[in-house]
Amino acid sequence: MVFVLDGYLQSKAWPELAGTWQSLWEACQLVERWNETSASPRCLAIEHWLCQQLGWEPCALSGLSCWPMQDSTGISSELLSASHDVLELNHAPELEIVAHQEILLTPCHFYVRLDHVGVSSLGDRPLGWDESISLRRSLSADLLEWSSWFDSEIDIKIRSPMHWVLKINKRPIDVEGCSLALAEGLNVEQYLARGEKARLWRRVLNQIQMIWYEHSVNVARADAGLQPVNALWLGGSLYPGSRTVKRRFNYHTQEDYMKGLERYTHSENNQQTEALLLMKLNATQLRPESIEHGIKRVIEAIKSRRAQDSIEILLCSDHDWEHYRASHILQPAKPGLIHQLRRWLAR
Repeated sequence: MVFVLDGYLQSKAWPELAGTWQSLWEACQLVERWNETSASPRCLAIEHWLCQQLGWEPCALSGLSCWPMQDSTGISSELLSASHDVLELNHAPELEIVAHQEILLTPCHFYVRLDHVGVSSLGDRPLGWDESISLRRSLSADLLEWSSWFDSEIDIKIRSPMHWVLKINKRPIDVEGCSLALAEGLNVEQYLARGEKARLWRRVLNQIQMIWYEHSVNVARADAGLQPVNALWLGGSLYPGSRTVKRRFNYHTQEDYMKGLERYTHSENNQQTEALLLMKLNATQLRPESIEHGIKRVIEAIKSRRAQDSIEILLCSDHDWEHYRASHILQPAKPGLIHQLRRWLAR
């Protein structure tokens, strides 16, 4: 079993948690396997580690969040029938190798500060179905022109209000995104699309910003005191690597991209599936009591496992990780004969 404590790594140096961390190390004998920085500053540590375990090149995995989305639950039949041109529902990504590319697009808000441009994920209120469909339809007239820029055929589909997909249908284009979670709140310059066609994607973003500037959705959001939607963040591919992987995990998490990863990959014959439990804390949750609670959960799980079961622990932050494997799980010693006799005589 693999325990992933995402966001916990920096708390190892907190004096008030020294005893808590020591309790974890004492629960089993640990051998450190890796302690390194992600090879790419455009890749989260958890993404890089997972790619390493799966046998993939390090890349953004956010596009896999589209894989669990197979139905149109919550959409009225009238809305569905009226919006078939922009929706792509009841259609999971193709399981076989495809000739085109599909890349996650996330509606977001770009903002300007004195020294940088930042991005927000619309945390104040995500888009609803009506809003997303209205925004997408406003782009339809420009898709043909954008396709000519890329010398390909591009389209934009909606899988859910906050999960859009850039589809490249004619020939692949050299453009690579990264996970929005990595860029949010920072200077976006080093996190924007990279590749030979990245400059063209920025032209598309400029046009989207102008088209949506006075869109009715943004007027309503402004009246409600909400951030306007003025961009589409280019994230990870829906096909980030081979579907046959070195290690296959059964993911215990609410993270959409990990649910999608489990569905996307398959194992070789007789390949063992390993349990992976993700315990994640974001910046607002990073408090001593939260960390202590999480570590105690791991200790309890370690002590309840069978002696022959393997245990791995991954501690990570944005770009750094430490990966441990338990070489031996310490089991409570059984009371000796004299101790049992004393207990019996004391009755």
